[in-house]
This record gives sequence, C-alpha cells and structure tokens, in this order.
Amino acid sequence: MSASITYDLTLLEQSLAKWRRSAALRAVYADIFAAMRRSMVPGRTLEIGSGIGVARDFLPDLVTSDIVATKFVDRAVSAYAIPPESWSNLVAFDVLHHLQEPLRFFASAAAALTPGGRIVLVEPAGTPGARCFYRLFHVEPCRPKLIEPPFKFAAEADGSFANMGMAHALFGRHRPAVELALRAFGLRIVSVAHRDLLAYPATGGFSQPALLPAAALRALLALERRLPQALLRKVALRMFVVLEKS
Repeated sequence: MSASITYDLTLLEQSLAKWRRSAALRAVYADIFAAMRRSMVPGRTLEIGSGIGVARDFLPDLVTSDIVATKFVDRAVSAYAIPPESWSNLVAFDVLHHLQEPLRFFASAAAALTPGGRIVLVEPAGTPGARCFYRLFHVEPCRPKLIEPPFKFAAEADGSFANMGMAHALFGRHRPAVELALRAFGLRIVSVAHRDLLAYPATGGFSQPALLPAAALRALLALERRLPQALLRKVALRMFVVLEKS
C-alpha cells in the first residue's frame, strides 16, 4: 500500500473533539463495536485504519494502527503488509472501500491470522436506500457497479481512492468469484449482514450536531435490531462482514 493518505490528518483533532462532546455518537458506535466484539474470537486483535483510535475503548486486547504513525494509534501498518504476529482477529471500520486492491488485503490478512482467526469488517452498504442517502449527504461515491473483477482500481489525481459500494459488490454482486479467491487464501465467509438505518444519521456523524439524545438513540438502535434482514438489504446504511481463516 502506498503512503498516500485518503483523509486529512488535520481533521483527526476535530473528530476527536466531536467524539468527546457527543454522547449520541458514542452510543451508536458503542453498539457497532459491541457487535464486532461478539463476532471476534479470544486473543490479540489488530485494527486496520484506526483513525482516532476510539475502538480501543470497546474491544479487548486491541492494537490500533493506521497507514501512517500518528499520536492516536499504536503503530503504522499497511493493509497490504500486515505483520504476521499470529493475530486472532483483524478488524476494520470503513477501511475496505478505500483499498485499491482489496484482494491483496485479504491475502495479507490471511497470512497474519492464526488458524480460526477472524476478519471483522464494518462497511458502507450499497443498498438502494444507502446509495440515495450517500448521494445526498456524503462526499464519497457509492457506485457498486464500478467494482468489477479483477478488483484493482486506479487512484484519483490526488492519490486517494474511495467507493462505498465496495462491500456490496464483493460480498453481494460478485460473491461467488470473491469466495473462490478467498478460498485460495484459506479464508471463508462466516456471515454477511446489514445494519444501521436512522440512528447513525441522527448522531450527526463527526461533522454535524446530533438530532437526538443518546438515550433516544439507544432505544432506536434496539428497534433497528428487530428489523428483518430482507428489509435491511434494501435500506440499511452499513454492512457487517465476518471472515474466518480455516
């Protein structure tokens, strides 16, 4: 992975300030991290693309990392050169859709995991509802139809890359081909699920004020967890993907 940065490092301090003052944002992220924790196996965990490093507050035995060393993370790690330190889990939140060579990441991850180890990914969804939402409210594109084999993508002029339809394409439209590629790395898909509808937008994210207090958002999250996957596959904003090394 090149050393190009797909986010502005000066924004990290602003994100941390919003995180600290927004109980609503912390409540929704706590719910997401709790779901990630339930899908992990016991042992050491490395997070790829940790940003401001807040996952360490929720996930046990977590080592944080990013493409460059910052004061927010424990070390610099490339998604394409994960240190083979017998990790039990590799987790990544909103990272996959920034990778120009996602299969290269999975190959690196498989080599770094212990047998039975897991990769837990949280990514933007490419559902019809999500595509509409992201088109209106998010600067990054969500274009699953542009994700095609051999799954290698060119960077923009500034060196960045983003397509929030990545997980939808890899684990939906092209799942048979991706499963075959993963099998060659010794990986299998454990589960692919959809989640998050109204609660996350109501937090205001890292840039806008929250629309609802934390208590109301926790209640809304409880309701969203009761929604059937058949509905969420059409409207959900996020995908939750778990892989395992055989």
